[in-house]
Amino acid sequence: MPKKIRYFISSLVASVGFYLFVNLPYSSHYYGLLVGVVLVAFCFWFGLGIIFSQSLYIRLMSVVLPVGFFVGFGLFAALLPQNFLTVFLTSLFFGVMAYVTFLVENLFLVAIGNRTPPLYRAAFTVGFMIVLVTAFFLFDSLFSFKLIYWLNTIYVFLISVAIFMYIFYSVTIELADDGKEKNFWAYVLIPSFIIAQLGLVFSFWPVGIFKGSIYLVAFVYIVASLVQLELRSRLFKKNWITFIWITFSIVLGIIMTTSWR
Repeated sequence: MPKKIRYFISSLVASVGFYLFVNLPYSSHYYGLLVGVVLVAFCFWFGLGIIFSQSLYIRLMSVVLPVGFFVGFGLFAALLPQNFLTVFLTSLFFGVMAYVTFLVENLFLVAIGNRTPPLYRAAFTVGFMIVLVTAFFLFDSLFSFKLIYWLNTIYVFLISVAIFMYIFYSVTIELADDGKEKNFWAYVLIPSFIIAQLGLVFSFWPVGIFKGSIYLVAFVYIVASLVQLELRSRLFKKNWITFIWITFSIVLGIIMTTSWR
């Protein structure tokens, strides 16, 4: 079966699963979420043809993004008005995003083994954008639960670990040694700890759910960009200066737009 046909069928099945999940009664959402995670993971393993091939690490990394998007966007969509048009459009959007993610993951798999395809950089850029969108939906859903600050910190840390594991994977597959000489946990845990501390700050800062999620995603973008530049040995002085100014601008914007009343 041609790859694109597998991708289409798998995306369609995942989209139908998403549609059924959103239509579940609220009390059954968590069970549906668990089933949906398994379904999405299986659809991607089948579509990419890696159910029984590739290492466990590659199989897990190949489903981090689609599973994360399913969880985040699924919880977000469950909060929207439940009518046929809304559910259909969100399911269609999920299906399109799943298909695009298939194309990205396929190019990443081709890049493994020092066979970097010409479209790798485009795939990395698209994948990075999907990571940021996924992070927004995950953070927005998390803050919607209005949990106590220490739970927010723990969950933001866990979400960040998954994000930076994927960033490490998607960058190092282009390197000559597939990143074997890089300290995996240093590039994952330290950035995740930074984002978790910001999650703690926004648990107290009166920015609201939407703004808090946007601000966290902005910092994920900054930290992830620095990580990928460091992994590629391209973290030069001009990059540091650029991201320092970006960080300063975001912090200044947060302070100026915050209402303490």
